[in-house]
Amino acid sequence: MDEKYLISIKEAAQLYGIGQHRLRKIISEDYECRYHLMIGRVIKIKKKSFEEFLDIVQEL
Repeated sequence: MDEKYLISIKEAAQLYGIGQHRLRKIISEDYECRYHLMIGRVIKIKKKSFEEFLDIVQEL
C-alpha cells in the first residue's frame, strides 16, 4: 500500500486505525478537498496529504 497515491475509506480505516464513520466525518469537513478526492460517488483519500493532516492534528 506504500505505492498507492489514493486509498479508499476502508483501506484508510485499516491503515490509520480510524473508524470508517469518523473518516467520513473528517472528509465531510474538508471543504477545500485538501486530502480527499471524489471520483463520481467514490471517496478516495490522498494518502500523503492525509498523513500530513494527521501529523498536524496530533500535535494540537
